[in-house]
Formats: sequence, structure tokens, C-alpha cells
Amino acid sequence: MSAQAIKIAIMALGGQGGGVLADWLVKAGERAGFIAQSTSVPGVAQRTGATIYYVELFAKSVADEKGAPPILALMPAPGDVDLVIAAEMMEAGRALMRGFVSKRTTLIASTHRVFSIGEKIAMSDGRQGAHAVRAEVEKAAGRTVWFDMEKAGEEAGAAISAVLLGAIAGAGAMPVERGVFEDVIREGGRAVDKNLKGFAAGYEAARERAPAPVAGLVAPAPGLDAPVPGRSAPGTDAAPAVRPLLARLEEFPGLVRPVAREGVKRAVDFQDIRYGDLYLDRLQEIVRTDQGCGGEARGFELSKAAAKYLALAMAYDDVIRVADLKTRASRFARFRADVRAAPDQIVRVWEFMHPRLEEACDLLPPVMARALVKSPAARKAFDAVLGKRRRVATTNLSGFMMLSALSALRPLRRSGMRYETEQARIESWLRMIGDEAPRDYALACAIASLQRLIKGYSDTHARGLSSFRAIIDALDAAKATPSPAQTLVRLRDAALRDEEGAALRAELSKLNQPPKAA
Repeated sequence: MSAQAIKIAIMALGGQGGGVLADWLVKAGERAGFIAQSTSVPGVAQRTGATIYYVELFAKSVADEKGAPPILALMPAPGDVDLVIAAEMMEAGRALMRGFVSKRTTLIASTHRVFSIGEKIAMSDGRQGAHAVRAEVEKAAGRTVWFDMEKAGEEAGAAISAVLLGAIAGAGAMPVERGVFEDVIREGGRAVDKNLKGFAAGYEAARERAPAPVAGLVAPAPGLDAPVPGRSAPGTDAAPAVRPLLARLEEFPGLVRPVAREGVKRAVDFQDIRYGDLYLDRLQEIVRTDQGCGGEARGFELSKAAAKYLALAMAYDDVIRVADLKTRASRFARFRADVRAAPDQIVRVWEFMHPRLEEACDLLPPVMARALVKSPAARKAFDAVLGKRRRVATTNLSGFMMLSALSALRPLRRSGMRYETEQARIESWLRMIGDEAPRDYALACAIASLQRLIKGYSDTHARGLSSFRAIIDALDAAKATPSPAQTLVRLRDAALRDEEGAALRAELSKLNQPPKAA
């Protein structure tokens, strides 16, 4: 046997069983005649960081021959790791950044994504694409095994650690027989049958060495008009009331139609069929403008942006929408799947709420709502009764019925102050897009994208709306710059950079500075 240790780095997140996997490797190594050592360096909890587990195996026969025990390292060293195991796609990238992946390395990694805290809390779409990570890892590693190990584990009812262990065995990444790994799982005595099933799934997938398409990566969805195996063609199985809307979609350019289809679905889901018609009426005006500006040669970029952001603008988050989304059966099913609850287990969900007087007045007639919002006495009374932060258990009958009653107020939405305010703002925004398109097509697209700033409800909505208004107020100053569209995009991106608005204020101050004398 070699006088060199076998060096294994495991990159795993909290809850993925990295420690269990390291223990299995140590026990399997010892059964196979190795001296084994395992260490770990914990990171921050869950997805803001991760733990590196490090295992070294040294042949006992070599140590006996030398007459001295080996001195094993406590941490992996860059360029000196034989096997890297990544329990998630970005962990493979983290191993690459730390220098653990080299031509001597076999990398076994799951292709699924667990989004980081930074990705989740970003004010815009903070998701990072993983295709580039995989490409760079492929260049650096000597051998790679990729497949969706989380999915394999879920199908087997096992933890991902069992699938990873099977992949190690199937890839021949350790000089240990398959039966030794299986004996170690049995010896553990916990979820033995499921773990053996997960191990077998990982073993077969790795042994075949046919990498599956990368699952769980951030990538554009396929065309929504494309037929899906096992489903009818789009529109043929739709409810009769919706079919006229789907028929109207045929009037739109093919490049716009997929986004418009999703937009009209969102509008109908938000309110009703008539609201879906209003969405298509508004979008049709933008498409006509786009066609008049030669949009076809530009791939109808303006129409596609308007289709997307108009749907977001029209399906705003008011109290009715929030209550509706929080009481949907699919949401509770997702919670149960997330925590892997058994059919006989009870899962309880609490909603943390901090309602403001403005949200409570959303459904009131505009005259009454504005009077209440301006009244210090009304605000004081509201804060005393409902304004404190509170927890509502939507898995309790009382909490669920309260939110269900709110969601049932959808027919009243059109008579409320929020509806009037939002529709007026949407019309103003669309007019700006239409007026600007013939003069500066790129600037019109940038104005359309400003809707990204307005999202959520309560304080989140107020902050986004404030940024939107500040940029619109600076539109004339942006037009005076050499590249108005780029200036507007820079302001938009600055607004999405921080909640306090410091980056946007800094950019606006630069924009408003008088030119320096020559």
C-alpha cells in the first residue's frame, strides 16, 4: 500500500448529515485496514456558511512496517485533497475557491441548490447561476461525478448523506468494498433500510458515470407554449371562462406570448377574468407601440419587459392577496415536504404580522380611507388594538378562518383606496413607457424595469415605492446624460442594493451635481 494518506474533504450544510458521513467513512476505513482521523471546522448556521469535515486514512500495514504511527493533518490543504464531497452545488464552488479541487481530485457533488441567505434576502432576484461553477470545477478536477443527490435521497426516503456514501462507493473513490460501507450503515442502527436504499441509489448513479442534466439550477423556463409530455396542448383543458383570454393571446407576437400567458394567469388569479382582460388591453397598447418602433428587429424587448412587469404591478400584495397566499393548501403541503413530516405528524405554522393603519384602510372607500390615515386619533386607536407585532397560527382553526375571511373580500377590492391608487400609478407608468419608446427605445425598457422596485407589502412596499418615485423624479436629469437608459438602470440597481437607500441617494447626488467648470 501507498505511504501517502488518503485525504477527503466533505463540504456540507447544517442538517445534511456531513458529520454522519464523516463517521461512516472513518468506520469503513478502519474496517478496511486504515488508521482514520476525522476533524471538522464549523461555519455559521445553515446557508450563511457550512462545515468542512476532513478525513484522512492511512494504511495500518504501512504504519506497522515503519514502526511508527502516522501524523495526520487536521485540515485539508490547497492542492492536496484526493476526494472532495460536496452536498450541494455551491459547496463544490466553495471547495474550488479554497483550492481543494485539483487534477488529483475526484469530486462527487450534488447538483441541487440550497440558496444562501444573501440570495434569499436580496431586494431583487439574488439567485446565482451555477452553470459557471460547474464548468470551472470540471476544468479543475481530475474526475467528477454529478447528479441530484437530494432528489435521490427523497425518493429513497433517506438522508442525502447515505446517497453521498453510495456515490463514493460507486465511483470507486475509496479502496473499500461496497459490503463494508453497507455493514457500517447497518451497525449504526438508525433508519437502516432507508439508508441502505439511499446508498444503493447513489452507488448505481455514480457507477453508471453518466452525469444527468444539472437539476435545480437557475435557468430560464422552457417556452410556455411548448407541449409538456402527458399534458394537453395549452388552452385545450382550460376552464371555459378563461378560453377567450387564451384566444386573445394568439394576437400577440410569438416572442411575447409565453410571458403574456403567465401574466394573464397571474392577473386572473389575483382578481378575476375581467382583470385578466384589462391586463391584455394594457399590454396590447405597449405591443402596438413596440411594433411602431421597430420592436420586431429588437426581439420585442419592450413588450416582453412590459408583459412581465405589468403582471407584477397589477398583482400587488394587499391584505387580501397576502391572506389568500398564506391559506392556500399548496403552501401547507410545501411546509410538510420541507420538514419531511410523516402523514401522522402535526406541523404547526405561525405567521408573524405587523399590520399598519395603511394596510387596514386598503379596502375602504378612498374618501374614508384618506381621512383615517390622516387622523392621529385613528392611528393611535389602531396601534393600541392591532398595531403590535403578533403571531397568528394558520394551522389553528381561528387563525386560518381569520385569514380566509380576509381573502374572501376580493370582490370589494375594486372599491378600495389601494386599488384606485395602484391603477392610477400603473397608468402613469405605462404612459411614460409609451411616450418614451419612439424617442429612446432603451430608455423605455429601463422605465419598464423600474417596476422591480415595488414589491411586498407594509414597510417593504413603502421603501420600494419611495425609491421608484425618487428615480422617476430624476428622469429629466437622467435624460440629460450621455446614456439615459444606462443611467436609469444604474439608479435602479442602486435602489436594490440596500434597504436604507444610501446607495440610491449617493447615485442621485452624483446625477444632480452641476458640471465642473472647464
